[in-house]
Amino acid sequence: MIRQALSERITETDFRLRGKEPGRLENFSDAIFALAITLLLISTSPPTNFEQVKRFAYELLPFLVCITLIMLIWHEHFQFYLRYGLRNSRMIVWNTLFLAIVLFYVYPLKFLTKIIILFPVGYLLGDQALLDDLKKMINPQDMGQLMIIYGFGAASVFLVLRQMYSYVLSKADELGLSELERLDTRTSIRTNFLMAVVPVASVVLSAIFINSWLAGPIAGFVYFLYTPIMFAHGRRADKKRKELVEKLNDTPPK
Repeated sequence: MIRQALSERITETDFRLRGKEPGRLENFSDAIFALAITLLLISTSPPTNFEQVKRFAYELLPFLVCITLIMLIWHEHFQFYLRYGLRNSRMIVWNTLFLAIVLFYVYPLKFLTKIIILFPVGYLLGDQALLDDLKKMINPQDMGQLMIIYGFGAASVFLVLRQMYSYVLSKADELGLSELERLDTRTSIRTNFLMAVVPVASVVLSAIFINSWLAGPIAGFVYFLYTPIMFAHGRRADKKRKELVEKLNDTPPK
């Protein structure tokens, strides 16, 4: 299994890995992530003519984007259990909710990614048949509702992850978290909160411009805010971590 193979290879000097031996909870979670990836392909039937072969080739691009996002979420989940290894009843509840949201998130993610990527491809290649099929998928006035559904799913994934990290922090003494591990955990809480803020903002703007063709472009543009927000957060977190490491090593800040 990928999780076990990675667990055996990963070594962290600043974080004690309490979950290097995957339990049944992690194995069940991996099965759900595998199901989520399967759902990305479940509606794709084998091509029977060349036009369908071209369409299948086009859909490779949105599929790669979707599977990349799913794997990034999986890696966050993998790292969480590798570091903390907490498997009590409360964590089972949070994990179940997290997995349910991931499964919900798959279809809106696939639908939206297909529209965003294949429309430019259709225009660049002059494939009118592809453009006609995409236009039948959704009316421009309905994009606001689609962005609300997608934003709700994306925000929920990161808010649940935030709660999982918050619960771990409340068990810091029980888990024996060091000062540096507590700082990293608080950083993860803020990271997932900020990751949820952007889709929430997108949902709000979608609701404001609902039933307007402007809803899609405006709500979609909000996601570009990830870059400056996460860059600023990362710099601040790295600075705090470096200061704490220097303090723990009795080294004066430079």
